[in-house]
Amino acid sequence: MRVLLVEDDPLVARVLEMVLSRAGHEVHLAKGLPAAKERLAEAWEAIILDLNLPGGFGLDLLRHLRQDLGKAIPVIVLSGLKQERTVLEAMRLGAQDYLTKPFSPGELVLRLERHVAKR
Repeated sequence: MRVLLVEDDPLVARVLEMVLSRAGHEVHLAKGLPAAKERLAEAWEAIILDLNLPGGFGLDLLRHLRQDLGKAIPVIVLSGLKQERTVLEAMRLGAQDYLTKPFSPGELVLRLERHVAKR
């Protein structure tokens, strides 16, 4: 599966790249909102999206993906933000799932694969 990972924390990005690659997925990293927006034109099977990013807020990318581009790519938000308001907004904008940091890498892989399989 071809996955766009939108994450600015180098340690989290490295762990996710390793775990997803070991599970057989092709991972491409975008470290900030502008880089992620540029990559949305490419074909992705899933997106893992952090919210606090250089250049903007991850929910703006999700909004752009759904409302402006009309793409139904499965998106899992992976964030340190735990406020109910933020979680609900992400789900309203079309996120398939929301996990908070710290997270279980194995659980993330299973959730990702389950959401992509539902398509």
